[in-house]
This record gives sequence, C-alpha cells and structure tokens, in this order.
Amino acid sequence: MLALAQAELLLARKPQQVVVPAEMIRAKKTKGAAFTLACDASGLDDKEIAGAMNPPLDAGTFSRLKSGTNTLDADRVAEFCHVVGNTVYPEWQAYQVGCTLVMIKTEAERRAEEALQKLAQAEAENKLMRQLLQGRTA
Repeated sequence: MLALAQAELLLARKPQQVVVPAEMIRAKKTKGAAFTLACDASGLDDKEIAGAMNPPLDAGTFSRLKSGTNTLDADRVAEFCHVVGNTVYPEWQAYQVGCTLVMIKTEAERRAEEALQKLAQAEAENKLMRQLLQGRTA
C-alpha cells in the first residue's frame, strides 16, 4: 500500500488590523522580539505566516527569525508586513537607527485629502452665512 504524503492546507485568514503602540515596539530589545511582536499582533499562527510568504519560510528559518539568530532579507520585509498586516518589524528597525516610518501618500491621496479640507472649509463658511442670514431676518 502506498502512503501518500498530504500537504497541509494553510488557512487563508486575513491578519487582524491591530494598531501596536510605538512605545511597545520601541521597548523590544532584539530583532527577534520585534519579529515575534509583529507575528503575534497579526493573530495568525506561525505556520500561516510562514506559508503565506513566497517562497514559504521553512519552520527552522521561521524559528530562527523569532529567536533573533536569523534576519529577514530586506527584499522580503514588505511581503512580510503585508502577510502580518502591520509594520512593527520595520518600525523597530527604523527606531534602532534613530528614525521613524512615514506612510508615503500617492498624488491621488494627497489631492483627495486637500479636497476634503476645502469641502470642510466651505461647509463651515456656508453654516456661518446661514447663521448670519437667520440673525438678520429675525
């Protein structure tokens, strides 16, 4: 009888969208602790995270990343952040060199934000004008 190896099916769950306070990130003393915090904050199991990477991380590598004896390649950090749904790991790295991360806005996002500010200003002016007109007619 042939024994067939069955591949373990990984769940396709999405990570939790939890905001991790900067103080908690900065309190981590090692890269392994920061990597572990990023994984824990996702709410995903280690196997889910490792399997979602392309190519997948083997269990030994993942364990060494969590212990801090291995480092995640820089070209895989963005993918890791996407998988865990947070930027804890690169935020910790930036803090180690006295920096912080800033989200880059696209031109479209910048324009949309500007339009929302102008709209809020116009609504406030409109409200003031209505109040003035009501005060004069009373």
